[in-house]
Amino acid sequence: MKKLLLILALAGLAVSQPLPARPGGGHSSSSHSSHSSSSSSFSHSGSSWSTHDSSSGTSGSAHPMSSLEALILFIIIVAIIIIVIRSQAGARSVVTAPPAQYRAQRQQSIAEQIAALKQLDANFSAVVFLDFAHSLYCKFYEYSTKPEFSYLSPFLSTELQGHFERSQPWTVSEIVVNSLRWLEVGTSGSDSDTITVEIDANYTLDLQGRRSRYAVVERWQFYRRKGLLSAEPEKMQSVSCPQCGGPAHFTDAGVCGYCGASVQKGGAQWCLGKRVVVGTRAVPAVEGLAAYAEEQGTQAVTVKQADLIEQMNRWQQRYGIAEWQQFWAPFENDVVRNYFAAIYGHWSRRDWQAARHLLSDRLYETNAFWQKMYVERGWFNRLDNLRIEQIVLAKIDSDKFYEAITVRIFAACNDYTEDAGGKIVGGSKTSLRRFSEYWTFVRRSGAQRHDKPYSLSQCPSCGAPADNMGQSGECGYCGSKISNGQFSWVLFLIEQDEVYCG
Repeated sequence: MKKLLLILALAGLAVSQPLPARPGGGHSSSSHSSHSSSSSSFSHSGSSWSTHDSSSGTSGSAHPMSSLEALILFIIIVAIIIIVIRSQAGARSVVTAPPAQYRAQRQQSIAEQIAALKQLDANFSAVVFLDFAHSLYCKFYEYSTKPEFSYLSPFLSTELQGHFERSQPWTVSEIVVNSLRWLEVGTSGSDSDTITVEIDANYTLDLQGRRSRYAVVERWQFYRRKGLLSAEPEKMQSVSCPQCGGPAHFTDAGVCGYCGASVQKGGAQWCLGKRVVVGTRAVPAVEGLAAYAEEQGTQAVTVKQADLIEQMNRWQQRYGIAEWQQFWAPFENDVVRNYFAAIYGHWSRRDWQAARHLLSDRLYETNAFWQKMYVERGWFNRLDNLRIEQIVLAKIDSDKFYEAITVRIFAACNDYTEDAGGKIVGGSKTSLRRFSEYWTFVRRSGAQRHDKPYSLSQCPSCGAPADNMGQSGECGYCGSKISNGQFSWVLFLIEQDEVYCG
């Protein structure tokens, strides 16, 4: 039967489907590929990147298949052929979503674990940690074969610090993190606390002049000495010195090149202790740009926070609101609906920079890559007749530094991709596509409140036109950092409803 395992692995690869092309749709996102079947890993072997399939490892001599094995093999081959034919014809994807009940239980478990960590560290912020993890992931690969890799010494275990040999013949670029998902937050250890996340990403590998793009799913486990109090976000959100806040410029021994402080692994900031690659696959450069798999999970029950009513009551008490609608009505209209129309409008017009002040740094950077791909091919992902059909409150979270509100948005549009000449290369200009997504908005706790609705066309700090926002989210007129939620809500995350777990 070992021969059949390899066939099953190949079948798992065959059913992998690209995602819709909207922002947050996960272009070439590996989270929707059947990695669990292929058990492939992305590993460093000598001077090359290699993929190993654990299911194909066999021992002993080959033996003839029994009649039962032959019948099963025949059925599998026929199934693969049917799947391939249907996928080429734009048939329904066979990828399934975890049940909403399971995702709700998962959300509750993670919420309780994070709450336990906050009991030990009143400054801990989920928003800040995810920003840090995103930053470290990008730097880990960007610096992988460069001398700058030593700059990460305080944030990597001794084993991972020596993971890449120097002067390797490849470089990694165009790193895109599609999502980070909480897996476990551990506080029961005697010496350290741990956080494990699953990272869905893709990047370009340039090996001796040949460029290839890979989608990958990895699990990273961070650790930090127990009893630490998190520093302010400016020193925590990026890979920087936890003492002076300067950009990471450390020696192999962990000495900061700016302030001279010696930073021990896990002694002041989270450190990556373990890294496991769950799966990887090569992806065509245009995959996801013009591919339209059928929406998954749109009919699923909304995954809501277990204590959502209690969180709503706390919000009202915090801001002295007599009725929830006093907050919800303007938030729903001025933030959710207006941001949705503006962000997807700029995307459809291929003018992503114009939405810079409405987006968190990592959400902007992730989708800026895909916009670049459209520009290089002269394509446009059009979202015509876009409308919101329903908005459902899913989660409210707050900590010392940030407030976050997650809503599920049910919407519809004519979603298609066309070239510069107007020829449709994917999707449909006439068929209405219904979908739903979870959008998380964040702002700094204590951010300045505005009596009037926030104008999407103005800098929320100085009121100047929002036409001069830099790549880093700073206003070109007043120099204020807008994308960190200091002055107004920013869209922090877009998650597809079939994978959202809270």
